[in-house]
Amino acid sequence: MLKLMRKMWPLLLLGFLVNTAYSVMWPLTTIYLHGDLHLNLVQSGIILAAYSGCNVLGGYLGGVLTDHYSARTVGVGMLLGLIGDAVIGFFWNGIIAYPIVLVIFGLLTGGMLTLITAMTAQLSHLDGRLFNLLYIFINVGLVVGTASIGVLYHNSLKPIFALLLSCYVLATILWGWRAGSFERQSAGQTPRAASSSGATVPDVRGKLLRGSLVIVLLSLAFMWITYAQWMSNVSVYIQNEGLGIKLYSYLWVYNGILLIVVQALMAKVSRSKVLPWQILGGLVAIGGSFLLLTSTSGVGVLFAAMTLLTVGEAVYVPGVPALINLYTVGNEGRYQGLVNAFSSLGKALGPVIGGMVIAQFTSFSLLFLICAVVNGVVAAIFLVGVVPALKMK
Repeated sequence: MLKLMRKMWPLLLLGFLVNTAYSVMWPLTTIYLHGDLHLNLVQSGIILAAYSGCNVLGGYLGGVLTDHYSARTVGVGMLLGLIGDAVIGFFWNGIIAYPIVLVIFGLLTGGMLTLITAMTAQLSHLDGRLFNLLYIFINVGLVVGTASIGVLYHNSLKPIFALLLSCYVLATILWGWRAGSFERQSAGQTPRAASSSGATVPDVRGKLLRGSLVIVLLSLAFMWITYAQWMSNVSVYIQNEGLGIKLYSYLWVYNGILLIVVQALMAKVSRSKVLPWQILGGLVAIGGSFLLLTSTSGVGVLFAAMTLLTVGEAVYVPGVPALINLYTVGNEGRYQGLVNAFSSLGKALGPVIGGMVIAQFTSFSLLFLICAVVNGVVAAIFLVGVVPALKMK
C-alpha cells in the first residue's frame, strides 16, 4: 500500500485538493442561500438543482474529453476555469452573482472529479485497491473542507473563496507538472494485469448487461436523492431543533474521519467478489440512517444516524464505480462520466424534492421516512435485477 501511495501521490493529492474545495462549498450553500440571502427552501433547492445539473453535464463532458484528449490539457483547462470562478466569487457573491458562480463551480468540479475517477479507473487495472486509496484521500479533503467552514465562515464568503483559490492554484501546478507520467502509465498498461503488489486483478469476461448497468446507475441517482437531504435540508432541521450550525459542521468532520477509517480497512482486502453485497449493504445502512431520524431527535441520534450513513457511504460509493470498471474495459472516461453524471443528477433532484415535501407537509419526519423507503426499494431491485446477472458471468 505504501509503495502504491508513493507511486500515485500526485493523483491522490489532486483528489484531495479538488474535494477540499468541493467540501467547503456544498455544506455551506443551503445555509448561505436560506440564512443569508433569505431564500426559502424551494428557491434554494432550485438553485442547487441548477448547480447539480451543471455538475451532471460537467461530469459527462469531463469523461468524454478525458477519453479523447490529453488528461493534462483537459485538467489544467478546467482548473484555470475554477481559479477564475473563485476570483469572481471572492468579489461578487450576492443574490445574482452567487448562483452564477455556483453553477460554473458545479460544471467544472463535475468535470474534474470525473477526470480523477477516469484516470483511477484506467490505472486501477494495475492494482484494484487504487479506488479505495483515492477515496481515502478524497475524504481527508472532506474532513479538511468541512472543518474549515466553522473556522472561516463568519457572515462573509471571502475567506471561503480564498481557500478555494489556494486549492485550485496548487492543483493546477501539480497537474501541469505530473499529469504526463499518469498518461504514460495508463497508455502502456495491460487491462486486468497483475498488480505491482503481486495480487492479480480478476479478468472479467463480457460486459455488464445493459439492464443491469441501468439499474446500477439509477441506484446511484436515487441514493444521492436521499443522501442530498443530509447535504441540504438536514442543516435546516438541525437549526429548527435549536442545535446550531457548529453541530452540523462537526457531524461532517465526524463523517470524514469515519470514512477514512472504514475505507483504510477496506483497502487492505480484495473486494471484487463481494462488490454486489457491498453495494447492497451500503444501501441498507444509508436507509437505516434515515429510519433512525424518524424515531427521535437529539445530538446522540444525529451522530448515530451519521454513523450509519457514513458506513453505508464508505462501502457503497466506491463500490459502484469499481463494479462498473470491473465489467467494462475501455472508454473508462465515458463510463466513469456516467457514474458521476447520475450521482450529480441525484444531488440535483434531492434538495428540490426534499424542499417540496417539507413545504407541502411541513414534516421532516415524513421526508426521512420516504428516504428510508426509497433506499430499501432500490436495494431490493438491485438484489433481483443485478446480483443474479453477475453470478451468471
